[in-house]
Amino acid sequence: MIYQVRLLKGIFEPQRSRYQLQNAEAVTRIGWKLLLLYFLSVLVFAVGGYFGIGSESFSKNITKMDAGEFEAGKLLVIIGNMIAGIFYPTIYVFLSSLFYWVVADIPYIKTVIVQMILFSLHMLEKILLIPLFVLLDIGHDANPFSLGVISQYFIRSDYLIHFFSEVTIFQIIIISLQYYYLKIYTERNKAFVLSMIILFYIALWFVKAFLAYLQVGVFV
Repeated sequence: MIYQVRLLKGIFEPQRSRYQLQNAEAVTRIGWKLLLLYFLSVLVFAVGGYFGIGSESFSKNITKMDAGEFEAGKLLVIIGNMIAGIFYPTIYVFLSSLFYWVVADIPYIKTVIVQMILFSLHMLEKILLIPLFVLLDIGHDANPFSLGVISQYFIRSDYLIHFFSEVTIFQIIIISLQYYYLKIYTERNKAFVLSMIILFYIALWFVKAFLAYLQVGVFV
Protein backbone atom coordinates (compact mmCIF):
# COMPACT_ATOMS: atom_id res chain seq x y z
CA MET A 1 0.00 0.00 0.00
CA ILE A 2 1.21 3.51 -0.87
CA TYR A 3 0.40 6.19 1.70
CA GLN A 4 -0.22 9.71 0.43
CA VAL A 5 0.42 12.34 3.08
CA ARG A 6 -2.80 14.28 3.63
CA LEU A 7 -2.54 16.50 6.66
CA LEU A 8 -6.19 17.48 7.06
CA LYS A 9 -7.30 13.90 6.55
CA GLY A 10 -4.88 12.89 9.30
CA ILE A 11 -6.64 15.31 11.66
CA PHE A 12 -10.28 14.72 10.77
CA GLU A 13 -10.09 11.04 9.74
CA PRO A 14 -7.49 9.65 12.14
CA GLN A 15 -8.80 6.09 12.11
CA ARG A 16 -8.52 5.71 8.33
CA SER A 17 -5.25 7.63 8.17
CA ARG A 18 -3.69 5.54 10.93
CA TYR A 19 -4.72 2.28 9.27
CA GLN A 20 -3.31 3.34 5.91
CA LEU A 21 -0.06 4.59 7.44
CA GLN A 22 0.32 1.42 9.51
CA ASN A 23 0.12 -0.77 6.42
CA ALA A 24 2.01 1.54 4.06
CA GLU A 25 4.98 0.13 2.20
CA ALA A 26 5.86 3.48 0.62
CA VAL A 27 5.06 7.15 1.26
CA THR A 28 4.42 9.86 -1.32
CA ARG A 29 3.75 13.63 -1.29
CA ILE A 30 5.84 14.13 1.84
CA GLY A 31 8.38 16.58 0.39
CA TRP A 32 6.08 19.35 -0.78
CA LYS A 33 3.84 18.93 2.28
CA LEU A 34 6.90 19.62 4.43
CA LEU A 35 7.64 22.72 2.37
CA LEU A 36 4.04 23.80 2.83
CA LEU A 37 4.32 23.43 6.61
CA TYR A 38 7.56 25.43 6.68
CA PHE A 39 6.00 28.17 4.55
CA LEU A 40 2.91 28.27 6.76
CA SER A 41 5.04 28.37 9.90
CA VAL A 42 7.18 31.27 8.65
CA LEU A 43 4.06 33.15 7.51
CA VAL A 44 2.21 32.69 10.83
CA PHE A 45 5.25 33.69 12.86
CA ALA A 46 5.85 36.73 10.63
CA VAL A 47 2.23 37.88 10.99
CA GLY A 48 2.47 37.37 14.76
CA GLY A 49 5.62 39.50 14.79
CA TYR A 50 3.98 42.20 12.67
CA PHE A 51 1.16 42.58 15.20
CA GLY A 52 3.58 42.46 18.13
CA ILE A 53 2.33 39.15 19.53
CA GLY A 54 4.90 37.79 21.98
CA SER A 55 6.99 40.98 21.87
CA GLU A 56 5.51 42.81 24.85
CA SER A 57 9.02 43.53 26.21
CA PHE A 58 9.66 45.53 23.03
CA SER A 59 6.24 47.15 22.82
CA LYS A 60 6.37 48.63 26.33
CA ASN A 61 9.35 50.76 25.28
CA ILE A 62 7.55 52.37 22.32
CA THR A 63 7.14 55.71 24.09
CA LYS A 64 10.93 55.95 24.45
CA MET A 65 11.60 55.45 20.72
CA ASP A 66 11.47 57.75 17.76
CA ALA A 67 9.78 56.62 14.51
CA GLY A 68 13.01 55.27 12.99
CA GLU A 69 13.92 53.23 16.06
CA PHE A 70 10.41 51.83 16.28
CA GLU A 71 10.34 50.69 12.64
CA ALA A 72 13.82 49.16 12.93
CA GLY A 73 12.84 47.34 16.12
CA LYS A 74 9.61 46.10 14.59
CA LEU A 75 11.52 44.80 11.56
CA LEU A 76 13.93 42.94 13.85
CA VAL A 77 11.00 41.36 15.69
CA ILE A 78 9.47 40.17 12.40
CA ILE A 79 12.82 38.79 11.17
CA GLY A 80 13.37 37.04 14.51
CA ASN A 81 9.92 35.49 14.32
CA MET A 82 10.53 34.33 10.75
CA ILE A 83 13.77 32.63 11.83
CA ALA A 84 11.87 31.01 14.69
CA GLY A 85 9.27 29.93 12.13
CA ILE A 86 12.00 27.94 10.37
CA PHE A 87 13.45 26.32 13.48
CA TYR A 88 10.12 25.51 15.14
CA PRO A 89 8.85 22.89 12.63
CA THR A 90 12.34 21.40 12.48
CA ILE A 91 12.30 20.80 16.23
CA TYR A 92 8.63 19.79 16.34
CA VAL A 93 8.71 17.40 13.38
CA PHE A 94 12.23 16.00 13.13
CA LEU A 95 13.84 16.23 16.56
CA SER A 96 10.73 15.06 18.40
CA SER A 97 10.43 12.16 15.96
CA LEU A 98 14.04 11.26 16.72
CA PHE A 99 13.18 11.25 20.43
CA TYR A 100 10.22 8.89 19.94
CA TRP A 101 12.28 6.66 17.64
CA VAL A 102 15.10 6.33 20.18
CA VAL A 103 12.95 5.97 23.30
CA ALA A 104 10.08 3.81 21.99
CA ASP A 105 11.58 2.30 18.82
CA ILE A 106 8.81 3.77 16.65
CA PRO A 107 9.56 3.84 12.89
CA TYR A 108 11.12 7.22 12.21
CA ILE A 109 9.45 8.10 8.90
CA LYS A 110 6.00 7.22 10.24
CA THR A 111 6.62 9.32 13.32
CA VAL A 112 7.65 12.23 11.10
CA ILE A 113 4.35 11.97 9.22
CA VAL A 114 2.39 11.88 12.49
CA GLN A 115 4.29 14.95 13.69
CA MET A 116 3.51 16.72 10.42
CA ILE A 117 -0.20 16.07 10.96
CA LEU A 118 -0.01 17.34 14.54
CA PHE A 119 2.05 20.37 13.55
CA SER A 120 -0.61 21.42 11.05
CA LEU A 121 -3.13 21.33 13.91
CA HIS A 122 -0.71 23.35 16.02
CA MET A 123 -0.52 25.96 13.25
CA LEU A 124 -4.31 26.06 13.11
CA GLU A 125 -4.31 26.95 16.80
CA LYS A 126 -1.88 29.83 16.22
CA ILE A 127 -3.89 31.12 13.25
CA LEU A 128 -7.04 31.24 15.39
CA LEU A 129 -5.19 32.99 18.20
CA ILE A 130 -3.83 35.87 16.10
CA PRO A 131 -7.18 37.70 15.60
CA LEU A 132 -8.11 37.02 19.24
CA PHE A 133 -4.87 38.53 20.53
CA VAL A 134 -5.10 41.50 18.16
CA LEU A 135 -8.82 42.33 18.36
CA LEU A 136 -9.17 41.72 22.10
CA ASP A 137 -5.75 43.23 22.86
CA ILE A 138 -4.78 40.39 25.17
CA GLY A 139 -1.51 38.61 25.83
CA HIS A 140 -0.60 34.94 25.69
CA ASP A 141 -1.42 34.46 29.37
CA ALA A 142 -5.02 35.48 28.63
CA ASN A 143 -5.45 32.84 25.93
CA PRO A 144 -9.13 31.82 26.27
CA PHE A 145 -8.31 28.27 25.13
CA SER A 146 -5.77 27.75 27.92
CA LEU A 147 -5.55 27.35 31.69
CA GLY A 148 -3.63 30.62 31.88
CA VAL A 149 -6.70 32.71 32.68
CA ILE A 150 -7.89 30.42 35.48
CA SER A 151 -4.41 30.02 36.93
CA GLN A 152 -4.10 33.78 37.48
CA TYR A 153 -6.81 33.57 40.15
CA PHE A 154 -4.89 30.98 42.18
CA ILE A 155 -1.19 31.43 41.37
CA ARG A 156 1.09 34.40 41.99
CA SER A 157 4.14 33.06 40.16
CA ASP A 158 4.50 34.58 36.67
CA TYR A 159 6.49 31.54 35.57
CA LEU A 160 3.73 29.09 36.52
CA ILE A 161 1.11 31.31 34.89
CA HIS A 162 3.17 31.21 31.69
CA PHE A 163 3.34 27.43 32.03
CA PHE A 164 -0.41 26.94 32.43
CA SER A 165 -1.08 29.29 29.53
CA GLU A 166 0.65 26.69 27.34
CA VAL A 167 -1.87 24.03 28.38
CA THR A 168 -4.65 24.57 25.86
CA ILE A 169 -7.58 22.64 24.47
CA PHE A 170 -5.65 22.22 21.23
CA GLN A 171 -2.63 20.82 23.06
CA ILE A 172 -4.82 18.22 24.78
CA ILE A 173 -6.28 17.22 21.40
CA ILE A 174 -2.78 17.01 19.93
CA ILE A 175 -1.57 14.77 22.77
CA SER A 176 -4.62 12.53 22.36
CA LEU A 177 -4.10 12.24 18.60
CA GLN A 178 -0.41 11.57 19.05
CA TYR A 179 -1.09 8.75 21.49
CA TYR A 180 -3.77 7.36 19.17
CA TYR A 181 -1.29 7.22 16.31
CA LEU A 182 1.93 6.17 18.03
CA LYS A 183 0.67 3.46 20.37
CA ILE A 184 0.28 0.96 17.50
CA TYR A 185 3.79 1.46 16.13
CA THR A 186 5.65 0.16 19.17
CA GLU A 187 5.69 -2.94 21.33
CA ARG A 188 6.17 -0.84 24.44
CA ASN A 189 3.45 -0.70 27.07
CA LYS A 190 0.68 1.75 26.20
CA ALA A 191 1.06 3.47 29.57
CA PHE A 192 4.74 4.00 28.78
CA VAL A 193 3.89 5.56 25.41
CA LEU A 194 1.33 7.91 26.95
CA SER A 195 3.73 8.88 29.75
CA MET A 196 6.50 9.52 27.21
CA ILE A 197 4.27 11.84 25.18
CA ILE A 198 2.95 13.72 28.22
CA LEU A 199 6.45 14.19 29.66
CA PHE A 200 7.67 15.49 26.30
CA TYR A 201 4.96 18.14 26.19
CA ILE A 202 5.41 19.09 29.83
CA ALA A 203 9.10 19.67 29.13
CA LEU A 204 8.16 21.71 26.04
CA TRP A 205 5.70 23.82 28.05
CA PHE A 206 8.33 24.48 30.73
CA VAL A 207 10.81 25.64 28.08
CA LYS A 208 8.21 27.95 26.49
CA ALA A 209 7.23 29.29 29.92
CA PHE A 210 10.90 29.97 30.67
CA LEU A 211 11.30 31.91 27.41
CA ALA A 212 8.16 33.90 28.19
CA TYR A 213 9.42 34.54 31.73
CA LEU A 214 12.67 35.92 30.29
CA GLN A 215 10.52 38.02 27.92
CA VAL A 216 12.00 36.50 24.79
CA GLY A 217 9.80 38.07 22.10
CA VAL A 218 8.96 35.16 19.81
CA PHE A 219 5.45 33.95 19.00
CA VAL A 220 5.95 30.33 20.13
